[in-house]
Amino acid sequence: MAKVCDIRHAVAPINGYTSMNISNIKTFGLPRSRKIIKADAFASALRMRVCARTEYFVLHFMAHRPHPSALTQAHAQLGLVIPKRLAKHAVRRNTLKRLTRECFRLRAVHLPAGLWVVRLQRNVNTLSLTPAQKKIWAEELMVLFDQGQAFAAQLTTPSPNRSSVGVQPS
Repeated sequence: MAKVCDIRHAVAPINGYTSMNISNIKTFGLPRSRKIIKADAFASALRMRVCARTEYFVLHFMAHRPHPSALTQAHAQLGLVIPKRLAKHAVRRNTLKRLTRECFRLRAVHLPAGLWVVRLQRNVNTLSLTPAQKKIWAEELMVLFDQGQAFAAQLTTPSPNRSSVGVQPS
């Protein structure tokens, strides 16, 4: 039998660090708990009305409902719908997903708990993937989440009591 060599010991250290030492690197990814995983949660969120819209993206929001069989959790979760027919190449889809996750990650602490689904609504196959275009998309996504946050705030503010409207105090 051949010996199995641990690659961590095979890499020569450079200035005291090995090229495989990644324990000190901070990751900026979106944790699994912040992603919508279940298909029924996606379907429920997409059935909700659109809460924000930009030129390229649409945002759906389903507020958190605290009961045992709830599809939502006590924090904001993100779902992405980037169809192949609107973004043919994987590079474009992955770029859009990466930008959306990053914008969500930056805004997640300010967003109310619930399901947030970003859907691509316009064909991007003919656009070039320049840094300028990526910046346009990132700005649109920030505006989208700001509009969504304002929409969610309207849902959570109590409406005036209808029974007291038009009643004169005595």
